[in-house]
Amino acid sequence: MSATQQNSPRWERLVKVEEIETETYFIDAYCSPISSAELKENHLDEKPILYAFAVFDRENHYVLSYGLEIREAYRVNENDDDEPYIGYFLETFCPNSQFSCKNYKEVEPDFESVKNTIMAYILEYDAVNKMLAYDKELLSKQEKGLTQDSEQGFCESNHHNDKKVH
Repeated sequence: MSATQQNSPRWERLVKVEEIETETYFIDAYCSPISSAELKENHLDEKPILYAFAVFDRENHYVLSYGLEIREAYRVNENDDDEPYIGYFLETFCPNSQFSCKNYKEVEPDFESVKNTIMAYILEYDAVNKMLAYDKELLSKQEKGLTQDSEQGFCESNHHNDKKVH
């Protein structure tokens, strides 16, 4: 995890549970020792992380992280009204940006499901390189004063900014 993440309570409490090695990356897997029910009840304001996966290159340099974040979001109900709910969102934390990759809605995925999703992203879709390239592209556009509102990344949603989830 990055130094910034390590200093955040939502990352500090995580406990390493597994080390995964691929041809290209080392991946450290973490779980929260606090139940999701307690995280929702007592820590929702910090957008707690239930599971996290820190990706390192073969020289053991930190590259990026994935985290299953619990947070309040909004969706449009059958009456076309905004309706709040607490959901589970798989996020990618790049050096300059955070991206939503998958919305599990209110259904809490288990650790193995999240791990399998991340491993598929990394091994089958080359997500690490794609996310880093997109992160650099966004940074370049931000430095030039352009917005990324219409940008679309590798994952299922736009640059993370807590937009409505439908």
